[in-house]
Amino acid sequence: MSEAGRFSYVTFVDSAPMVLKETNINKMHTPSEGMLHINPKDFVNFNSKNAEATMTIKSIATSAVTYKIQTTSPEKFRVRPRCGIIQPNQEATINIWLKSEHKLSDDSKDKFLVMAMVAPGGECGGADVTELWRSKSPTSADVEQHRLVCRFDENKSKAQLDCASKSSKASVDCSKKSGAGVDPATAMERQLAFTQNLQYVTLALLFLLFAGFGFLMYQQLGQHAATCPKATAYSCAKRK
Repeated sequence: MSEAGRFSYVTFVDSAPMVLKETNINKMHTPSEGMLHINPKDFVNFNSKNAEATMTIKSIATSAVTYKIQTTSPEKFRVRPRCGIIQPNQEATINIWLKSEHKLSDDSKDKFLVMAMVAPGGECGGADVTELWRSKSPTSADVEQHRLVCRFDENKSKAQLDCASKSSKASVDCSKKSGAGVDPATAMERQLAFTQNLQYVTLALLFLLFAGFGFLMYQQLGQHAATCPKATAYSCAKRK
């Protein structure tokens, strides 16, 4: 089935945000799923790069369901769509943006509440949905509630840490494997042999250095002797 056919029975409508208080959201929660399946179930996971979050709600009811989304901090978020109607076995994607001038609370006080109830008559227009939720109390017995806590998505960072940890562990394992099965005495003999060979090489280089220095001195002395003038021989006059 194409995407267009899949969502052909989903109706969305935008309305003004309804303020939800931190003091009463804990009471507005239905643990069991009777009409909607929320994914993710307990959290609104914001991307740490663009401060966006996506939530999917699917109808598991046998008749049309209307939903409404509220938040404890309406000044912080933009939600599209905020309410709508979903037919049986259909789903809707909710996009949530954290405004750039705001940030999430560190103590998990930013929450969303997804409410659902059976749509009267099975089909409603946008104006009908708005009016329906405007006159409906969130604490009504026929309203299903799902509470979600806002947080930044930690899956990517955890995955990166896991990869780094696995890479480090693999390096350690490889180093252990490379040294495994080597007798300590054999390793010592190899080290001594390497040191001895290094000493031989050093002595050979020193010998070549001194030999070259001696050869240069010999050449310098030979050139100096060739350039010196020969002494003139004088003989004493014989006495008469």
